[in-house]
Amino acid sequence: MKKLKLIYNPFSGNKSFKFDLDVCFGIFQKGGYEVHPFRTLTPGDIEEHIAQMDEDYDAVVASGGDGTINIVLNALMHRGLRIPLGIIPSGTANDFATFLGLKSGNVEEACRVIVETKPQKIDIGVVNENLYFINVCAGGLLTNVSQTVDKDVKNALGSLSYYLKGVEQLPNFHKIPFRITAGDKVIEENLYLYMIMNSTGTGGFTKLSPEADVTDGKFELIGVRGKSILDIPPVFLKMLTGDHIKDEKAILYLREDSFRIECLDENFKIMETTVDGEMGPKMPLDVRVLKEEYPVFGNIKPKPVSRETKLPFSVNIKK
Repeated sequence: MKKLKLIYNPFSGNKSFKFDLDVCFGIFQKGGYEVHPFRTLTPGDIEEHIAQMDEDYDAVVASGGDGTINIVLNALMHRGLRIPLGIIPSGTANDFATFLGLKSGNVEEACRVIVETKPQKIDIGVVNENLYFINVCAGGLLTNVSQTVDKDVKNALGSLSYYLKGVEQLPNFHKIPFRITAGDKVIEENLYLYMIMNSTGTGGFTKLSPEADVTDGKFELIGVRGKSILDIPPVFLKMLTGDHIKDEKAILYLREDSFRIECLDENFKIMETTVDGEMGPKMPLDVRVLKEEYPVFGNIKPKPVSRETKLPFSVNIKK
């Protein structure tokens, strides 16, 4: 039989995954897998376990939210392993699983996808050459929203809870001067926040980067320009539908395979960032794509290239 490592976080989401373990075992065993479970108990134990586990697994399946997926991915990459990764979305934030077409809480469906589909290599990102991400790297204001929204509220309201938390924080907004190097372009602009996207969504917003494709070797940078605070709530609403991309006055949109992000205000030099919703390194950041680097189970379909898509480079470019 093939070997499958099942890593699960019993504290993710509504903490109900433990009741679905028998369903998982049944589907995996019928699919020809011998299942070896690992239950995370304390911070750091997933990394320790993967650092010592056998290398001959045919699949590693992570059950949890985006943070759990990120921890598993980083542990595998640091070990130099490319064992196909399966995802069971059972956390409070399951953005990448949503992109893969997996519904939160539908454990049976996620397990069947792992058993019935072949893994496909996708792009992942690396930050400062030592921290990996599968979905998003973000910085600026609001990057801590996923940690500050109450779990019960998040489960009940979904993406609306992020919008409400963002509006709540508007009085504390400050324009932040950034220097962004994207390929051969150097851009200096005041932003409230930026998101470097691999998939189409984060924070419960599924259409933040409608043109995203996890196999094209490119990332999309979405930056909210430092305009009037009064203009921000409508932009958040547009993010729910993907219409914000067309708003060049409010949104900076760049598409490239690498970015360098610097903060030009000394008061924000130690600004923290987030990687897949977890706390990331302090700025500056060097972010680049690792094209088709990691095999993942899921319904991955390349986005069709739109001939009408135009990247708005009407920005302040410094030579």
